[in-house]
Formats: sequence, structure tokens, C-alpha cells
Amino acid sequence: MKPRVDVLEPALIDGIIDEALEVLANIGVIVDHPPAFEMLRERGFDGDADTMRIRMSREQVEGAIRSAPSSIELYDRDGALHATLEKDRVHFVPASSALRVLDDQTNEIRNPTSADFIRYVKVAHGLPHISYLSTAFVPNDVEPNLSDAWRLYLALSHSTKPVVTGAFTADGVARFIELLRHFRADDAELAAKPLSILTVCPNTPMRWGEDPVRNLMDCAKYGVPVEIVPVLLLGMISPSTTVGAIVLHTAEVLSGLTISQTVRPGAPVIFGGAPASFHMRLMTNPMTAVEALQVYCGYAQVAKKLELPTQAYMALSDSKRHDAQSGMESGIGAMLAALAGINSVSGPGMLDYVNCFSIEKLVFDDEVAAHALRFIRPVEVRDDLPTRPLIEELLAEKHLLMSEHTLSNWENELYLPGPMVDRTNWDQWEQRGEKDGRAAACEIIEEKLDDYECAPLDADVHRSIRGFFEKSAGVDAPVLPTFA
Repeated sequence: MKPRVDVLEPALIDGIIDEALEVLANIGVIVDHPPAFEMLRERGFDGDADTMRIRMSREQVEGAIRSAPSSIELYDRDGALHATLEKDRVHFVPASSALRVLDDQTNEIRNPTSADFIRYVKVAHGLPHISYLSTAFVPNDVEPNLSDAWRLYLALSHSTKPVVTGAFTADGVARFIELLRHFRADDAELAAKPLSILTVCPNTPMRWGEDPVRNLMDCAKYGVPVEIVPVLLLGMISPSTTVGAIVLHTAEVLSGLTISQTVRPGAPVIFGGAPASFHMRLMTNPMTAVEALQVYCGYAQVAKKLELPTQAYMALSDSKRHDAQSGMESGIGAMLAALAGINSVSGPGMLDYVNCFSIEKLVFDDEVAAHALRFIRPVEVRDDLPTRPLIEELLAEKHLLMSEHTLSNWENELYLPGPMVDRTNWDQWEQRGEKDGRAAACEIIEEKLDDYECAPLDADVHRSIRGFFEKSAGVDAPVLPTFA
């Protein structure tokens, strides 16, 4: 038995799905991009040209659900299988697209650079419980129209791990495909061995603007896995109640899934989300609010009922620093995400409403992820039933330190945390000297940087990619930062 958490009764899950299908059939979704709107009408969807609203029948949506894969495999830069997103398999991933960083050396919040991004990738590459990477923040030392793809280039240049990313414009996916083609033989292999997941956010409530719908359709065309991530604000642009919010959330995801499957049946889609509460007094949007966490766990149950891979923005914090609040919010979120069986947990390293990224926090969250993953490991009999012989040995020897059972099981059963968690007693703590969590994190960061190993890209690949960026910038002179 694997530990898990459920917040919805089975009958309620069915009711939520049924209501979401009713919403799509009778209200529909605005597709605010004429080519996409016309494509859907040509494929048999009911569309109102005056409002750009597409209605999706129950049969059309259910057919799309059946065609979407229940399992998605991610491959590394070299084409080896790296992770499988299915059922209750849990992977922790840095959150994405912050505009600032918390400098672990100066403890100052500032604008990030490409050097910061490379440093982050090198550390994350060596963290054992961070399954794959994300384009965690936006370097501001490149032209804004290049910065989305530039982040992906930096990640692929310094790590072999797959990458979760996102496009800033309607044309962004085409640029990503050009970049990703450097790592696969052709487009068929790019679809067969995906290296990246692209995040797409519908315009809540119930609208697909030009940028996200084009990104969604382009990903489907090339077979790039896409995580559909509605950003609900409970009490503002979403019902404030858990069930109402999950119905809206489900309808938005299924609308995107249906568009994707219409473009390419079998296109890989992840049922994702980033719901937040609307704080009525402060007018802020906490993603770690208790009610938002309940929505995350609830829609995960809906996705599993539909046999779709899942994603969530959890294991992050709304705090401005890596402090007690940060640890509490990240720890609760990570444990709930693991218990809910969410396949791709986007959150480690993130602070301040997804506005600030911290490598220091990422190191801490790697330890949080380790605890969560250990907790959800299935409980099994390990030579301890019947237990009577063990108890008899304990009574005779007064301990089990040297018993055959302990020697063969303790290393696998008793998780020993790293230096981010203080397990010393008082005398040991006094002897070694006080060391706070920030100091421990900084030591781990330097250790990972010292131990960093990753085969560099071929020089010809770098020249080709940089030439592509310079051509995209529309200038002859180099405009890009250099790195070793």
C-alpha cells in the first residue's frame, strides 16, 4: 500500500467531470485566434463567429480524452530515457519564470543574469531529488524577445536533464523546435524522445488567447509534451469554493486537451495547474493558501480518474526570504503533492508568488523532496513478519544494532538526511559550532559547483545555435552573453 491523500469522494469526482463537460458543451470556450477558431469549426465544433466561442460536445471531449496518452516519457539530452510521468510516480522540478533571484552570496534580491542561470543549472544538475530542470528565471542580459529560448539554450548547454519551459510569444514554440532539433536526428525522433515540456496557460476564465492557443497547437503539431496550467484566483476569477473551482479548472484543461487532440490525436498533454487564493484584504494571490492546496489535490484526483499525467505548482513559498514561512509552505506543499501522486511538482526554489528564485531554497527543497518521496514509498513486509523472532532477539540482546535483520535493512529503511537537516544532539551541536540553514545551503551549493560534471556541447552546435539567435535578433553584431 502506498500512502496517499484524497479530498474528493469518488462520486464527487464523477460529478465534477460531468459538470465540466456540461460547461464545455453549453457555454464553451472563447478561442481568440481566427485561424484556430476556423480550424475547430472545420473539424466539426460548434462555433459562434461573433463571439469567437467554441462549444465542445460531450462526445468530442470524451474522444479527445481517450486519444490522449496516459503516460509520458521524457528523455535526456543524449536520448536516454530519464523520467516517466504516469499513475502515482512523483518528480520534483524547479518552478519557472521568476523575474528576480535571491543571491545566495549576498542575500540580496536582484535582477538575474545568464551567469546566475548557468550557476543554477550546474547546482540543479547535481541535486539527486530534483528530477529534471525548468527555465526557472529570466536572465535580463539578453534581448527580451530572445530570453525565453535563451534560457532553454543555457539549460541544455550545462545539463543533460530534460527541461520544463515556456514561450513568451505566439511564435515562441517554433524557436524552441529549431533549438531542440540540435539534439535529435529529426522531427520524428524529437516527438518519440521528447526532451522538453512546454507550459501553456489558458486565459481564465474560459478563454484561449492567441499566444497560448498557438503554443498549444504548435506543441501538438511537433509532439512536444504540453502541461496545461490554468491560473485560477479563488474568489476573483474563479468560484471561491473548492468544488466550483475544480469544475472551472477541469473545463479549462479539457478545452485545451481537446484542441490539442484535434490538431494531432495522441499528442502528449499533462493535466496541470497553478490555482491561487485571492486575499480579500491584501489583494494578493497566495499559491500556498490552504484552500488552493485543496484544489491542487482535488484536481489531481480528477486527472487520475481521466488517466492523464498530472502537474502542479506546489513545494514553493509566497515568503520573500528562505525563512520559517518558506520552510513550512514548501514542506506542506511537497508532502501533499507526493501524497496526491502528482507526477511533475513544479515549485522547489521559488519564493514571492513565483516572482523570485533562490538556489539556496532549491538546495533546501531537494531535502524536502527526499523526505516526501521516502514517506510515499510503499510499506512492505521486509523479513519482519512473523515479528516474534526479532522481539525475542531484542529481549535477549537488549538491542538490535548488530542483528542480521538490522544490518540488511537499516540503510534502505532509515533515511539519513543531509546537512540541511540538523540531527545532532545538544553536545554535538555545541562542539561543531552553530550553523544555520543558510550557511549549510551555501556549503552545499559550493560543493555541487565543485563536483559539477557534464559533457560540454560540441563547438559546432554552439556556433549553430548562437548563429540562430543572432539571426533572430535581426542584427549582425553579437548581442549575446558569452560563457565557458
